[in-house]
Amino acid sequence: MGRVIKYQGDTTMEIRSETVARLKAFARGEVTWAEVEGMTFEQAKAIAQVGCDLAAAGRYEEARVLFEGLVEGNPKDAASRAALGTVYQKLGRVQEAIAEYNAALERDPRNPVALANRGELYLRQGQQQGFTDIANAVEADPHGETVAGRRARALVKAITLVAVEKMKEAKPS
Repeated sequence: MGRVIKYQGDTTMEIRSETVARLKAFARGEVTWAEVEGMTFEQAKAIAQVGCDLAAAGRYEEARVLFEGLVEGNPKDAASRAALGTVYQKLGRVQEAIAEYNAALERDPRNPVALANRGELYLRQGQQQGFTDIANAVEADPHGETVAGRRARALVKAITLVAVEKMKEAKPS
């Protein structure tokens, strides 16, 4: 990524005309800061992968910094928002996690990570919406291709088993 403002000497700044156009587009809300800076999808994906690796290693604070940067640069990126929500969830920052999952789902209503994780949080809070989110996560990833999709499927099975047991207990003998 290049810097938007190039310094020449002590005080002279040069801003290229295409940069001015990108800055104006940013001010109008037409492009993200990542686009102003010229960040490519591949660069963002590489940073996200490092964030995922850090989170997998239990280095949540470092992963948080990377994902917050990605979200700040491109708030439209549903995958980064869902990943940031996951990191917040791991850090016990439940309300911030839910806010990120909500933002991810505004952009991508079938994001299995956001659906499964928000569903799990809602279930822990006793909210019925959790069942809907989990069911939607399974529908979004019917073959369990993602960790979130597999976890959602496992939650559906566990919920079903508990419901069947409760029905058996409630049945008159």
